[in-house]
Amino acid sequence: MPSWITHLVTAKKIKQKDEENEFIFANIMPDILEGYHVQEVSKIVRDYQTHYPKKQVIHGITIPVPDIETFQEHYQRKLQNPIIKGYYCHLLTDYYWNTYTYENYFENYQKEENLVKIKLNKGEEILKWDEAVRIKQRDFKNFTNYLKDKEKITIPYYDQKIKEYSKDLIEFEFTDKDIKNAIFSIQAMLETKEKEEKEYLLFTKEELVQKLEESVVFIEEKLKESGI
Repeated sequence: MPSWITHLVTAKKIKQKDEENEFIFANIMPDILEGYHVQEVSKIVRDYQTHYPKKQVIHGITIPVPDIETFQEHYQRKLQNPIIKGYYCHLLTDYYWNTYTYENYFENYQKEENLVKIKLNKGEEILKWDEAVRIKQRDFKNFTNYLKDKEKITIPYYDQKIKEYSKDLIEFEFTDKDIKNAIFSIQAMLETKEKEEKEYLLFTKEELVQKLEESVVFIEEKLKESGI
């Protein structure tokens, strides 16, 4: 999954007319109550409730991707709400990066042995699934640190309108403390940086920069198709 920093950078690049703060907050919102990014939350709500996962098979590998169509059906009359729109963009961002990665870099090799074929910069290798995923996550973490240095990242601020617009949510409910703790977590993430940029093993930095821009185009097209 893309990092919160990637979500925030993506949100900032998407053309918005108004209610930018609520929209930007909503781009990290579906992850808040899962208990990973924010340690103190009012309740735990797992991703099967927040991310509309459906199984999709790519090169013989079954992965969960957000069910965009189902989300649209649930919120088709409320997509103009900046919180709902930001939520939608979060799911679209996850969908874009997950499908791109598995369509281009992963292939099932021996399912019974938990082995996959992965296209690394130095050539194809057969690896255990967990090791291949760690390599992917390592590159995304590397890219996150690059974005911290190169992009002007907007941190959402607490505003009562976040709670007001969130009343339309059907999956979960936030407390004021949940919102404030999430914003604090973003600030802490931005203050934590690696000393040196590590070598990319799967992608290249230039490729990820390009794909970030292409993901914004993808999301804006989906918003337009939805009448937003």
